Amino acid sequence: MFLTVFVLALMARAEAAPSHFTLLLHALGQAIGELIDFPYSPVRLVVLTVSADLGEVHVALVRAAAGISYMVSLLMLAVFVLMIRAGHWPARGSSFNVWLNLPTFDPTAGGDVVNRLERDARINIALGFLLPFLMPAVVQAATSGIAPITLENPQVLIWTMAAWSFLPASLFMRGIAMGRVAELIREQRRLSGEAEENRLAHA
Repeated sequence: MFLTVFVLALMARAEAAPSHFTLLLHALGQAIGELIDFPYSPVRLVVLTVSADLGEVHVALVRAAAGISYMVSLLMLAVFVLMIRAGHWPARGSSFNVWLNLPTFDPTAGGDVVNRLERDARINIALGFLLPFLMPAVVQAATSGIAPITLENPQVLIWTMAAWSFLPASLFMRGIAMGRVAELIREQRRLSGEAEENRLAHA
């Protein structure tokens, strides 16, 4: 979230106080936005929610902001997955605290905890995939009949694009983390079962 807001703020600064770095970042955002702006893409849906009466320059700015924020969220998601696999999260030689790592998940509720974790993981990943498409449609439906969204204010543009890209990524991360915990629990059960079988065999 911090990285997205920081990058978008530098892009917005290119309009008011341009420098070589901010202009380069702005050009990069435009290139990414145009690359991802294809029919039915999340970036295209965001661009369609903005009033075209404001001119192509403003629409291009919104496209660039949406493109670079979406790219940052994808890159951070990839980093998160690599850190889980390389760092063997959450098993770091100590016990896993469910209450600390998954504070809204109740392992004592009904049903097998592994099945519930896997189900919740699939739901979170599905929501994370759908949310970039659903959010612009919901906003457009909610503002139907009133003044169209402009995102002219740089602060509104920055925080809107940051939230739009961060919320789906956070759901993806939550789903991946739940899947990882379910995998660890299943592995621990297998090891415990093998240990119990060996103990009974030698009894």
